[in-house]
Formats: sequence, structure tokens, C-alpha cells
Amino acid sequence: MTEDEKQEHLKELILQAKAGDDSAFEEVYTLYYTPLYRYILVRIKNKQEAEDIAQTVLMKIWGAIQTWDSKHTSAIAFFFTVARNTLIDYFRKSSRKEIVSDEIVSIYAEEGAGVDEESNSRELREVLSQATTQLSEEQQEIITLLYTNDLTYKEIATITGKREDAIRQLHSRAIKKLREIYKY
Repeated sequence: MTEDEKQEHLKELILQAKAGDDSAFEEVYTLYYTPLYRYILVRIKNKQEAEDIAQTVLMKIWGAIQTWDSKHTSAIAFFFTVARNTLIDYFRKSSRKEIVSDEIVSIYAEEGAGVDEESNSRELREVLSQATTQLSEEQQEIITLLYTNDLTYKEIATITGKREDAIRQLHSRAIKKLREIYKY
């Protein structure tokens, strides 16, 4: 199934759910719980809290599904906007910091391959975890959305309310800063 077909299928499921078909939303839930959970987990580091927040996000989506308009935003952007806003609320209530995803670790592991890959991966994760705390909140979020959730610049722009070129620039600066930090 192509990305466009996936988007169309999701749009159809949401329209069915809006019309009162609970089984359509159950399918949406099944398809998108894991991507939303991963996005949240990468940002808060605690599995139990991530599960709880993912549940909350999906309940908020269910509650707001009647207001979603496919003409203004894609369903994926809608889902991740709800998740992002829920995380913003969560971060306001706590002082937790975001962490580094496996995908980011693999990018840098390729550049700095060593003798003991498992040990290096652990060390690299720690170094990158520290390094990402030096990124701005915006840069951390862009990195998470790009590498953990495989979202496009366009989708991220919709979620964050920024232009695509601004997202590309934030991404480029974040990667450049991580590379600078990683070299030391």
C-alpha cells in the first residue's frame, strides 16, 4: 500500500468513525497506537507514562474526531498535533527532558563504528542523550518526528505550525550541532 493509499484509507476510517462506526475507530486505534506511543516514549523515556499518555492522546482524538476536517489537515498531522499538545502539557507539569531514539543512534553509529558494537551503542546513546539536551526544544522535537515517526517535512510543518523550509533549517542545524558535539 502506497503512502497516498494509506492516507486515503485512514481518511475513510475517520469519516466512518465520525458517522458513528466504532469499529472504524478501533482500526484507527490499532494502526496508530504504536507510532504515537513511540513518539511519546522517545520524548519522555518512561514506558508506563508513555502508555498512559498514548491512551490519553487516542481518547482526545476520539473526542475531537468530529472537528477534524480533511480539507485543512491530514489525519496523521492531526494525530501528532494532538500528541504534541498533550506532551507540551505533560512537560509543563514536569521537568523531564527528551531522549535519543534508536534511529538517531544508528545514524551516528555508522559514522563512528568501533570494536564492541553493543558497548559502543550504549555509550553512543548516553553521549547523544546528553548532546540532544543541548539542542533547542524545537530541534529536539524535529529530530524525534523525523527519525522516530518517519514524518515528512510537510507533516511536521503542519504539526508545529511552521513552514517547511523552517523545519528543514531546524533539522539541518540540529544535525550539525549534534555532529559538532559528537566529535568532542
